[in-house]
Amino acid sequence: MKRLSGWQTKSPLIGDVRGRGLLFGLDLVTDPARKTPAVDAADRILYACLEMGLSFKVSHGGFLTLTPPLTIGETELDRALTILESVIETLGTKGAASA
Repeated sequence: MKRLSGWQTKSPLIGDVRGRGLLFGLDLVTDPARKTPAVDAADRILYACLEMGLSFKVSHGGFLTLTPPLTIGETELDRALTILESVIETLGTKGAASA
């Protein structure tokens, strides 16, 4: 959770980070003040992550929901978060600008 929260300060696309246990959520927004869902960016991030082997759910247009299995190892979780982080860094600015 601490790692995900750090992303919020790096990317204006991330409006909020929530989680409990192994359930994580990133709220992607086009405007941090208005909290307008970044629907296009969420779709682009999802499909780019899928190409790299990471699957998750997008709900409410711009909310990324990550629910790894309870048996996930630290190495696998780190790999998943690294994939997501790299995609957000690569596509996040484009998504925020065009959404």
